Amino acid sequence: MELKKRNLIFLGIFLIALVGYVIWSTGWDTIIRTFKIANLGWLFVALLLMILFWLLESSVFHLIVRCFHKKQRFRSSVTTSMIGQLFNCVTPFSSGGQPVQAYHMTKTGIPLGISSSCLLIKFIVYQIVLTIYSIVVLVAKWGYFSSQISGFGYLVFIGFLINTGVMFFLFAICFFKNLTQKIAFGVIRLLTKLKLLKKPDEITNRVAKELAEFHEGFLLLRKHLRMMITTFVLTALQLTVQFSIPYFLCLTFRVNTLSPTLVICALSFVTMISSFVPLPGASGGAEYSFYTFFSSFFKDTSLINLILLLWRLLTFYLPIIVGLCVFVFALRKMKGSKGTPSCSTT
Repeated sequence: MELKKRNLIFLGIFLIALVGYVIWSTGWDTIIRTFKIANLGWLFVALLLMILFWLLESSVFHLIVRCFHKKQRFRSSVTTSMIGQLFNCVTPFSSGGQPVQAYHMTKTGIPLGISSSCLLIKFIVYQIVLTIYSIVVLVAKWGYFSSQISGFGYLVFIGFLINTGVMFFLFAICFFKNLTQKIAFGVIRLLTKLKLLKKPDEITNRVAKELAEFHEGFLLLRKHLRMMITTFVLTALQLTVQFSIPYFLCLTFRVNTLSPTLVICALSFVTMISSFVPLPGASGGAEYSFYTFFSSFFKDTSLINLILLLWRLLTFYLPIIVGLCVFVFALRKMKGSKGTPSCSTT
């Protein structure tokens, strides 16, 4: 397993820049005065919600794995989940988590086929729930946010289109595997003729293998209806917990005029918009969209800046720190196992 140092350096520099911007735009005196009157108990509640988010993430993963590997321990599920959190945070489009999770699972005694199927099932569940969640939020709060934020429709449309496109693509694989495969192969041939693609045979084989794995994962999901329903509910709860964290950060600074529903919907839109930013952690896009949405709630921009900083520290940089600690511990444990290849952080 490899962790790219350059990604961590980039995120570290970005954090320093974010902190510097907040200090410069808000001022030390205002920051100190604001924290003096803050109710830090609500900040602790926000931290507890982040921990609950991790536990729900681990629980969903654990339920899926237990269907196919009865010996799976919850502690191992937590470790694998936190490693996934780390690599998802430090890679564009959260693309780095699954390969490393699969590697870790095989080192804990789970066959690679089962590992891949479990991760695929979890991805399918998450993507479907996120898309349904987004549709509900769009219906509920489209009118309010479109009247408050300029260009809201275009921003949300792009993010929603991407998420919905992924979900429909998954459904196409699940229900129309052969048709999807023909379309994919046709696209590969077209790109090859346009000389935009090299090694078409290798890519075709890889695509065929991944499509088959997705289809197999969906068939496994259909055979475990009770598990599927439970994971759908827990994933919806997990998203609600994640999206409600800024509400308690607002309460930390004694802003109690916002409804939890409004904040949850705003964070859902932030996630929807920032999902297409091609940088680790959607850096820049997440902060900009958060500021854009919450500026409609506040007249005092200093409060938005502080809430934004705490939100990113809790929901993005804290998972990196905790995930990195778990990752290092897992590496040491695997290095100590007989016959385990050495792993390095590069």
